[in-house]
Amino acid sequence: MIRWMLVMLIVAFFPLTGNGQGYSFCNKLVGLSDTENGTASQITSAEVSRELKFVRYMIGRDDLEESLYLLSRIDTDDGLLRDSVDYLTGWVLYRQKKLKASADYLLQVSDASSAYYKSRFFGAYNLAHIGNHDRAYSVLSSLDIQDSGMKTAMRSLQLAGVALLSRELDTYESLAADFNGDYHVMAAEERRMNDHFKAIQETPLRSPFVGGLLSAAVPGLGKVYAGKSAEGIVSFLYMAALGLTTYDFYDGAGLKSPLFILSASVTGLFYAGNIVGSATAVRRANNEFRHEMDQRILFDMHIPLRNAFN
Repeated sequence: MIRWMLVMLIVAFFPLTGNGQGYSFCNKLVGLSDTENGTASQITSAEVSRELKFVRYMIGRDDLEESLYLLSRIDTDDGLLRDSVDYLTGWVLYRQKKLKASADYLLQVSDASSAYYKSRFFGAYNLAHIGNHDRAYSVLSSLDIQDSGMKTAMRSLQLAGVALLSRELDTYESLAADFNGDYHVMAAEERRMNDHFKAIQETPLRSPFVGGLLSAAVPGLGKVYAGKSAEGIVSFLYMAALGLTTYDFYDGAGLKSPLFILSASVTGLFYAGNIVGSATAVRRANNEFRHEMDQRILFDMHIPLRNAFN
């Protein structure tokens, strides 16, 4: 106990640095020793437990890089302690927003650990956030929950969120049938998830081909179709001005006039660009809508997890 208090005081007044000296000193105090290749030697379960307490203290101080360093040096064959190391490593990586690496560690935590459900839920969320929807859905679907309480309701919400991210609307509807609003940690998010579903259902993605075709008929109309009305009006006025200028050159100097040829060429290029730009505007509008909805869905998946497991 005295040695542990000494470590805490040293860290408080002399923060660890990345040069290895501070780590080495503290490792000696808590029972870790260096090996020739720079990794931790096998230490007893009691020593691992003390080291994990120290790591939790470091995490509480937001010393995340130092925490990862210490965790990487812990070598243990004890299953539960190994679970703790994997969980804490995954949690630190999650706080650093390294979501893929975080998911890899969190999903190694066994069902014997008290952190099992938290690790599975956050591991699946991390996968969903980086776009690996299939694996996220698989992790949640295979999660063995023995009762029909809060964890079951949380799994339904998370699965429904992944289905919406994948735009599997039929799957979402079947999962949303389990929403009951019984748990305050997710009741508001269940309602908002239904709102997201309706917004996606009622806002079909527009066709870039149709946008280009409309602008071929009336310059700027494709951008209006994309929801960019101001851009469409500007495009129309610009093309109208170019067209009138070209007509003036034709009317005044004829078809063989260099000014007419130049003006007609410029007008043709801008006309073609207007068509391509309208198709691009439709794609951009589709991407913006998808991104906005994805961010809202992920937010309403994340908040219940933080409320339930923190």
